Amino acid sequence: MNAKVSKKKSDGIKGLLLTLCLLCVSALCCCTFYGCKKSENASELPEGEFGNHPRSTVPDELVGYWIAGVSSISNFWGYDGVYKGPANEIAVGYMFYKDGRAKEYFYYTSTSTYCRTQVLGYKEGTVKIDPANKMLEMFYASGNYRGYNSCGTSNSPGFGETKKYTAAELYPEKKRTLNNWTIKEIDGKKVLEVPLGGGEVQRYVKSTEPQK
Repeated sequence: MNAKVSKKKSDGIKGLLLTLCLLCVSALCCCTFYGCKKSENASELPEGEFGNHPRSTVPDELVGYWIAGVSSISNFWGYDGVYKGPANEIAVGYMFYKDGRAKEYFYYTSTSTYCRTQVLGYKEGTVKIDPANKMLEMFYASGNYRGYNSCGTSNSPGFGETKKYTAAELYPEKKRTLNNWTIKEIDGKKVLEVPLGGGEVQRYVKSTEPQK
C-alpha cells in the first residue's frame, strides 16, 4: 500500500517538473529545426537584467537557494541487465534574494540507448511574497538556455549554443506561482514544501546556488 502511494506522489512530482521541461525542450526543438532564426518577440533585455516587475522583501526563512529534482535512471537498465527504456533526470531550483530579486535554474537530461539530450535553463526576475497568505509569485525578466543533443559521436546543429528565452517565456506571458508554501525541517534539512493537490507535495531542499 505504501509503495503505491509513494509511486503516485513520485508521478505527480515528475509531472510538475516535466511541465517545465517541455517548455525548454520545445524551445530547443524550434531552434534545431528552423535554424534558430531571430524571433521578432525576442527579449531585448541584456543578460543579468532582473527587470522592474513587482517585487517585495523576501522573508529571512526564504532567502537562499532551493532545489527539487527527480531521477528515473532505474528505468534505463533493469537489474536483470535488460534495456527498459529512456531514463531522465529533472531538477528545478530557485534563488531568492532579500531585496526581491530572484533566479530560476532548470536542468533536464534524457538518455535513450546511445542518444542523450540535455537542456540547461536559467532565468532572472523578481519575486513577490505574501507571508500571511503563503503566496509566492515570480516575474521572469530575462534568461537563456543551452541544449545538447547527441547520438554516439554525432552532435546536432547548435550543440551547446546559448540561446535567449523569447518574450513568450517571460513575464507577462509566463509567471510562476507557489501557493500555501511552508518551511519545514526534514531529516535535519530545511525544506520548502508546496502542495500540488490531491494530497501530494513538492519539496525544495535548501542548498548552495550552482555556478552558471
